Amino acid sequence: MSEGKTLARVLARVEKPGRYVGGEWNEIRKDPSRVRTKVALAFPDVYEIGMSYLGQKILYGLLNRDRSVLAERVFAPWPDLERELREAAIPLASLENAIPLREFDIVGFSLLYELNYSNVLTVLDLGGIPLLAAGRGEADPWVIAGGPAAFNPEPMADVFDLVFLGDGEEGFPEIVAAAADLRLRRAPRREALRELARIAGVYVPSLYRAEAAGGGSPLVVPRPLPGAPASVRKRLVKNFARSFFPERIVVPSLRVVFDRVAVEAARGCPQSCRFCQAASLYFPHRPKDPGVIHRTALRSLRQTGYEDASLSALSVGDHPELEEVVGALMADLAREKISLSLSSLRPGRLSRELVGNILKVRKTGFTLVPEAGTERLRAVIDKKLTDGEIRDALTFAFEGGWKLVKLYFMVGLPTETREDLAGIVDLVRSSLDLGRSILGSAPRINVSVSSFIPKPHTPFQWLGMDDEAALAEKQAFVRAELRRFRSVEVKTSSLGASVLEAVFSRGDR
Repeated sequence: MSEGKTLARVLARVEKPGRYVGGEWNEIRKDPSRVRTKVALAFPDVYEIGMSYLGQKILYGLLNRDRSVLAERVFAPWPDLERELREAAIPLASLENAIPLREFDIVGFSLLYELNYSNVLTVLDLGGIPLLAAGRGEADPWVIAGGPAAFNPEPMADVFDLVFLGDGEEGFPEIVAAAADLRLRRAPRREALRELARIAGVYVPSLYRAEAAGGGSPLVVPRPLPGAPASVRKRLVKNFARSFFPERIVVPSLRVVFDRVAVEAARGCPQSCRFCQAASLYFPHRPKDPGVIHRTALRSLRQTGYEDASLSALSVGDHPELEEVVGALMADLAREKISLSLSSLRPGRLSRELVGNILKVRKTGFTLVPEAGTERLRAVIDKKLTDGEIRDALTFAFEGGWKLVKLYFMVGLPTETREDLAGIVDLVRSSLDLGRSILGSAPRINVSVSSFIPKPHTPFQWLGMDDEAALAEKQAFVRAELRRFRSVEVKTSSLGASVLEAVFSRGDR
């Protein structure tokens, strides 16, 4: 029986087989025999999450513009399919041409979260690729990591052949082209690694020896071997304002986390909150050209059939021409009853005109991220947000008819006191009172409480983290106090997972 028929029988026994069959609208399928290089864009999480990630969409569209390159998608399977693949000895394969993972020239992982590290091992194992870089031979693919969780690659240094740091639009195609030339020259793997290490933004862990930092530090740090660069600088895409962004995106075959056309409005964030890793990794703040945003959104909507669009950025409210962009877009979208949502909108940039434009079609989500319950603690973390700005933003929302608001907070922040925790409760209570006075009834408020994790490449990277017992007590306090309000729902993050994330994110080899 052929492998394809065996897989078809296996899929009949798993939940959501649509995750694994491909064939979606706008999928790019090339003839593998007519290309020079085969690249697997691997996402170490399930289809619904991976298909929502803009980074994979950008690289998928960008690499496939080159006729000599085939780029296909691979996602981590749900445990039910993992079990079936192992029992039937079927290798994990790509969605487009069902190419087994081990037959690609390059397998590139997007690392968004440290807790996906174990999924990287699962994907490699199911794909028939040796888990450790040292165990791979000349016929094995290059295993590459990129994305925000790759900026401290040391806990996974033995797994990846190379790590790419920074914007991938120019750097990753450069790696693909160089790897193809090296393969054509039949360069030995070790020699090829030294060549690839010369590309700006590339870190090759095997070219560095781990040594104790000295001076009483408990850290083990990488020291370059002869020929390896002493430091690796992240890549920044040139002229980001007009850089490539895909319009003809793949339309998922089932509902995913962000099921709409999402257009990147800016990269980076000018706010520089002291806990925020993303602001450091994607610095400097670079807004997209308004005309490019407008054209990309309209063309993508026409080529996908979506009825929802969003502008994505770490802080979309800091785009200097946001009001003009939204006004021009909604002039076109409202005629076709297409809604527009804005991610991460900062209250200080919210206005009645902006709210009015968003409401022209239908209400989308309304989310505020105060992070801390008091202005004092927000000043410590450099979150430039006053109680008055929060109140103004909520006023615009409730006057616009929003009856559901999401508020995000963290506990365990540096210098946090009981008064700061009580401030979370007071802020939620005052939001309820404000909503009741405008709407005539209590609004629904969803409160999310996560734990502060000191991340590398942030001003807070060397600070301690509360232990599980302290974080549990703080979560319990907030939950107990807010339980009195029937229209408030509280969600808290997993404490064990938060501690594990801290270990991975700041760990060494």
